[in-house]
Amino acid sequence: MRLKLYLLLTVLFISFEGFAQDRYTVKGTVKDAATGDLMPFATVFFAETTFGTATDDQGNYTLTVSNPGTYDFIVKFVGYKTYATQLKLGDQAEITMDVLIEADARSLGDVVVTAKKDAKWQEHMREFRLIFFGESANARQCKILNEEVIDFIFDEEKVILEAFSSEPLIIENKALGYKIQYFLEHFEVNYTANISSYYGYTVFEELKSKSQRKINRWEANRKKAYDGSAVHFFTSLYENRLKEDGFFVQVAKDVTGMGRLIDAKDANVYQFLRGGTTDISKRLPFENLLYVTYDKEFESREYQEVKSRRSIGHASVSRLVKQPQQSWISIMDGFESIEFEPNGYVYNPVSFYSAGYWGFEKIAEMIPLDYRPKSDN
Repeated sequence: MRLKLYLLLTVLFISFEGFAQDRYTVKGTVKDAATGDLMPFATVFFAETTFGTATDDQGNYTLTVSNPGTYDFIVKFVGYKTYATQLKLGDQAEITMDVLIEADARSLGDVVVTAKKDAKWQEHMREFRLIFFGESANARQCKILNEEVIDFIFDEEKVILEAFSSEPLIIENKALGYKIQYFLEHFEVNYTANISSYYGYTVFEELKSKSQRKINRWEANRKKAYDGSAVHFFTSLYENRLKEDGFFVQVAKDVTGMGRLIDAKDANVYQFLRGGTTDISKRLPFENLLYVTYDKEFESREYQEVKSRRSIGHASVSRLVKQPQQSWISIMDGFESIEFEPNGYVYNPVSFYSAGYWGFEKIAEMIPLDYRPKSDN
């Protein structure tokens, strides 16, 4: 069964690059909240970046970044609840953060966990890879190096598949040149509603190579992943560069009996912008849908095959159509706007839903959110 809707909820936190390239340090200790014992070898990182470390044998850590801005500060240790808080760096060169983490008392109760490596586990694993990595060319070059840590629960009555892991998934992305630790917080496939959702915390490490040709290929692929992405869009919107950067925005709405109506003219989305809750953020309130077209890159063959399969039941793309990438976004219930910073960092990534090309791009297209194309550095 193919899912009509992919919902990727990934916590997005990016360094703000509008200031000078200084160094900012966060340091402290990690302790057990109940006993006060020091926690050696806990993982400490800023989510979705390359900034990560581990506590030493005395539970101490030091984490240094080169850019000020808003970050999601995460502490992970097997058997303990995730510690997550938002930090804004820039006012002080050094911050002390002593962290207390709580043991995770959750249990699976009476649920049945799929036995590892049997036929059913393999079937669930294939579905997990498809939803997690996607179907792009990059996805074929991604591999989870420790799949054995993933467990599955399938609720036959509700027809829901869940996946979980007490250890980080170790992912190798040979297309973009990254080794990734992905701390899976949630993964669910609802086959009745045709909806999948997953989210987690990610820390990146660049792969090493002595081949300059391979390094150049990684950089080219990273730039391609960034160009036209949601992060690129919000950065361009903040800087009033949508047209120059290749974005065209239209207003759309669903009308009963008439389907989806898309206004042909440019929406002049700048008119919607409002001041944010901080001195550097802006808010984008809007109704219904915004269609975002990126005309500096065409849709990939893989994306056109997915569209063909959904429309006629099988992939039939004999010739690649030169179609600009198009995505659409809507504000989720309970939110009035999307708030973001100059670098494209969205304060609450679950405040909006994206589909189309942005919905097609999965973990295989993810790059660290402190990344910028070399021409922009």
